[in-house]
Amino acid sequence: MPLPPDYPPSHWRLADIAYDQIDVTLARDDSFLFETLASASFVEIMSEMYSANLVEHFEGRNDVTAWLRDSWQHEEVQHGEALRAYVQKVWPEFDWERGFAAFRAEYSAVCTVELLEPRRALELVARCVIETGTATFYRAMHDYVREPVLRQLLSNIKSDEAAHYAHFRRHYEVANAVERHGAFAVLRTIWRRVLDVRGEDAYIAFKHVWLARHPGQEFPAAEWKRYNGTVRSLARHYYPFGMALTMLVKPVPLAEPLKRMILAPLRLLARFASAG
Repeated sequence: MPLPPDYPPSHWRLADIAYDQIDVTLARDDSFLFETLASASFVEIMSEMYSANLVEHFEGRNDVTAWLRDSWQHEEVQHGEALRAYVQKVWPEFDWERGFAAFRAEYSAVCTVELLEPRRALELVARCVIETGTATFYRAMHDYVREPVLRQLLSNIKSDEAAHYAHFRRHYEVANAVERHGAFAVLRTIWRRVLDVRGEDAYIAFKHVWLARHPGQEFPAAEWKRYNGTVRSLARHYYPFGMALTMLVKPVPLAEPLKRMILAPLRLLARFASAG
């Protein structure tokens, strides 16, 4: 299907990333950056499996399934391959293949169609939440890092994720015109997915990154707690709370003045939390 006018095609490819110009001194010693990029590369590459689940779930909606197969899946996998190449350039001693093989084996068992929302419109809302999470995550990481090649790569990925959000939201609006879910059902779905936005896939990926870096050792739960503490600390400085809230509220079937009324206190709360 042709892409809508406001959905820009991906203008970048792996060959466009200047991996030979990476300033390793600006990234190499940052263990948080390594753990985050390696984990993200695992999850993004597995989008091929997740895409197959979504295609099955939306069987009969050819406009959705064609875009998932022909565009979304390939761009998401490219994100993972690009991050993988960066990790292997900066941390060549890391056994990426070993870590990913173990991650894939565990994650495959939990990545099932049954975990999707039973109603299609609500699953598309859930997709909007996921894309909000990824777009804002990569925006935060872009602002956090100082290495120029990585900043450009993260900017490319963030733009793709924001475009994916717009596409999923458009499909949701079409589906919800038929299913007619009200504000409560949509907000409940949004809230449930927000709570899970850094859920099981992120944990499994982080665990196998750690295990690949510490072969022969058992994974200590304290490492995941330590990592999430760093995430929360950095989020206060780098996470775009306003952008996230605006994106999350857009699919809610309410009049625009009511949406603005919801956003105002949420933005104040987010600013208060980020200043803490």
